[in-house]
Amino acid sequence: MIIVTVNDRLGTKAQIPAFASDRIKEFKVMVAMKVGREPHEILLKRQGERPFKDQLTLADYGVSNGVQLDLEVDTGD
Repeated sequence: MIIVTVNDRLGTKAQIPAFASDRIKEFKVMVAMKVGREPHEILLKRQGERPFKDQLTLADYGVSNGVQLDLEVDTGD
């Protein structure tokens, strides 16, 4: 079990427990429950990188305990 900090860059940070083997799509569901958004609206990434792809796992992106990810809201525009 790892704890990942998700930062919306508006002053809100949420700590989400997960497994490194969780797919990004599954992790987005957990984030959505914490931040009050729909999973399909959420884009997760490291600062300065491209958004994570849903089919890969947290481990594929090198996400480990204590890592912070940026949350962006995809408005569909």
